[in-house]
Amino acid sequence: MSRYSITIGDKTFGSKSKALAFYKDILNSYEVGETLNDEDYTNVVDLVYMDFIREEIKAYESECDGEKINVMLLVQQIREQIQDYGYETGEHINSVKVDYHPEFRSTKCFYCMYGKEKQLFSYLLAINGSVSDSQRFSRACRHLVAERLREFKKQRFENRPVKCAITNEIVEWEECQIDHKAPLTFSVIVKSFIIAHKIDISKVEYICEVTKEHFADQELADKFDAFHKEMAVLRVLSTKQNNKLSGGARIKPTKKDGTLT
Repeated sequence: MSRYSITIGDKTFGSKSKALAFYKDILNSYEVGETLNDEDYTNVVDLVYMDFIREEIKAYESECDGEKINVMLLVQQIREQIQDYGYETGEHINSVKVDYHPEFRSTKCFYCMYGKEKQLFSYLLAINGSVSDSQRFSRACRHLVAERLREFKKQRFENRPVKCAITNEIVEWEECQIDHKAPLTFSVIVKSFIIAHKIDISKVEYICEVTKEHFADQELADKFDAFHKEMAVLRVLSTKQNNKLSGGARIKPTKKDGTLT
C-alpha cells in the first residue's frame, strides 16, 4: 500500500486528493436541503468515524497475527458497533443532509443529523486535518494567482506544439502544469512576501467561496498579486516532471536551520 494512501471505511484512496475529489463529488451531486441516499450516507459516516474504524481494524489485525481478514465484513461489523453505541448514547447519526455553510453562504456543506439537531461536518478537515496559518496563507495566495497562471498556459498553447521545458517532449494541455522556476519557487515567493511586508499570518482574515479561501483584505490581495507578477519566472512542465520537482522545491525547516540575531 502506498505511503500516500488513505483508507476510509472499506475504501482505500491512492492519495488525499483522490479522497477529497470523491467526497466533493458526493456533495456536489445534491441540492441544498436534500438528504443523502444510503450509499452516500454510509460513505460520510465512515469518514466521521474514520479514526475509530482504523484503530479497530488495526487491533483486529494484531489479534489475527498476520492471518488474512475480510476487511469489508469487518468494517460492516464496526459500522453496526458504531450504530449500536449511537443509539445507546443518543449520538446516532440519523441522516446526512446538504445545506449552506453558516458563515460562507455560497458554500455547500454536509450536516450530520442527530435526531432534530444538526451538526456541520467538514470533509476537508476530516481528510486534511487542521490547517496551519502558513498553509492557509499559501493556499489563498495560490488561489489568487490561479487565473494568471491559466492565462499564461493559454498563451503558450496559442502557438503549438508546446514542449516540456526540461525534457523537451511535446505535451498536450491536460498533460502539463505551470511551474515557478527555481530558485523563485512559489513557496519562496510567498515566504519572501510575508517577510518583506512584515505580515503576521496568524491575524490574516479570509473569505471562502466554493471551498476556496481568499484574502478578506483586498489591499493585501492586490499587493501579493503585484509581488508575484514581478517575481515569478514561469515555464511549462509535463505533469510527471512537475511532480518530481514539487516535493524538493518546498521550503522545509530543519533542526540545522538558524537565524541572524
